[in-house]
Amino acid sequence: MNTFLLEKILHTDSPSGNEKEIIDVIKANIYPSAKIITDNLGNCIACHNTTNNEYKVLIIAHCDEVGFQVVKIEDNGYIRFRPIGGVSPTYLPGNCITILNKNNKITGCISYTPIHVQSKKREFEITYNDLWIDIGAKTKQDAEKYIDIGDYISLNDGIYYSADGNHLFSKGLDNKLGVYVLLQTFNTLIKKDIPLSLYISATVQEELGCRGCKAVINKIRPDLVIVVDAGICGDIPVQIESKFGVVELGKGPGINYNPTNNFNLNKIIENIAMENSIPFQRTVGYQTNKGTENAEIQTLLDGIITTHICIPIRNMHMPHEICNIKDVQNSIQLIIKTLEYIAHIDNKECVFIPW
Repeated sequence: MNTFLLEKILHTDSPSGNEKEIIDVIKANIYPSAKIITDNLGNCIACHNTTNNEYKVLIIAHCDEVGFQVVKIEDNGYIRFRPIGGVSPTYLPGNCITILNKNNKITGCISYTPIHVQSKKREFEITYNDLWIDIGAKTKQDAEKYIDIGDYISLNDGIYYSADGNHLFSKGLDNKLGVYVLLQTFNTLIKKDIPLSLYISATVQEELGCRGCKAVINKIRPDLVIVVDAGICGDIPVQIESKFGVVELGKGPGINYNPTNNFNLNKIIENIAMENSIPFQRTVGYQTNKGTENAEIQTLLDGIITTHICIPIRNMHMPHEICNIKDVQNSIQLIIKTLEYIAHIDNKECVFIPW
């Protein structure tokens, strides 16, 4: 486990639409022999061994995280803001944030009326209209010295570990863990020099409707895509409806069986996991036909072979998410072994045809 690289990725601020900081870290940690491209949306694409192999395999992980944006500065210096991506306002009061101004990073705190002076009715009915950000400014003019309308906002980046060292607590595990898996997998496979045209992409604006991946697919036109993203954990005290298809921490990456994933590819991945004693979880994913990038990718071009490897996460889209480090390591090993196997399949175009 490259803890230094993982923490470097986790410390970045990358709300959807402002992913430059994490893209810079990704570029700096891609194996030197790879060719790196950045497209008009900001997606980072790297490739290896593309001249002699016609079959194109792409691994995707979105690099944006949920965040916020400054929409108004009040006369008293307080800041009104809106969400970027799905973040419930209920989770936010008292959390510190970072405002990404062009000149500097500004620390603030999301504030709310103290419980002592709330009515009982209002105690748990929080909307974004009830919240404001306090950066210590006394007037609008004072606040405008540090921030601008439209500035992006990220949750603070404290990283913590459980007492046994197996669990990690951090903002943005969705999907900075996927970015880490992407880099470690790609760099390892480059050294092995497997006979595939190998591409990876850290995509942008997934939290706003899977925007970045569409541009990447149109540019690369891959034959097969593996999407690495977070999966919702069901091992919590509250019962989650079975229709959402949940996974558990520490039991390995999830393999999604639903209409947006190629069944034959899934069976290959599952068999490889069993042959190599890599723990995995069979699941159906968050929704039948949407929610992750592979659902968007599947119907592009002439139809693309795709699947989703999900890393189990608790507290998804909250200020601190939780993962088991072993699940991250097993995700890397599973994808590496899968692509080593696929590289040596004859007549690949026929293997994945559903029927």
